Amino acid sequence: MSHDSEAKSKAGRLAERAAQVVANTLAEAPVANEICFSPAGPCEVKLVKFLRSARKSVDVAVFDINLSSVVDALVETSSRIPVRVLVERRNSKNSHSGVSKLVRAGVKVRFGRQKGIMHHKFVLIDGSRLETGSFNFTNGAAKKNQENQIYLDEMAIVSPFVKQFEKMWIEGRQ
Repeated sequence: MSHDSEAKSKAGRLAERAAQVVANTLAEAPVANEICFSPAGPCEVKLVKFLRSARKSVDVAVFDINLSSVVDALVETSSRIPVRVLVERRNSKNSHSGVSKLVRAGVKVRFGRQKGIMHHKFVLIDGSRLETGSFNFTNGAAKKNQENQIYLDEMAIVSPFVKQFEKMWIEGRQ
């Protein structure tokens, strides 16, 4: 590759990164009935803004978590309100997992205890708002996989998730 081609390629990558930073900065916090598709949409940013919008509590049930922005948002949020994270034990032992950082920060973490795997992917904010979909809280989900999220606030839908989380939390292992 010539020096000019290499410089153009580097400039193109920098421009792409700058455009992504601007898009992420402009991304709004999610509203009810909003859908996000990754990797094209700002799903990671939406999820972080959703977590930070909590006023009373955050409950998370997720198969895998290694997305540092989400881990950081959970840690930050736990300094002001209760945060509980229920995760699949096998993934928590992975060297890239964010679980150890959550535990070190004092976030309440439990591991799914069930037949099969704990494969849920949902967040409850203040017991009244829900994020769910295929989106694991991972770099792969945010940057390369075809994933989806939906944000809901209809209590007829949210309430069963609250009940399911409480059941799993009680049954979970520390």
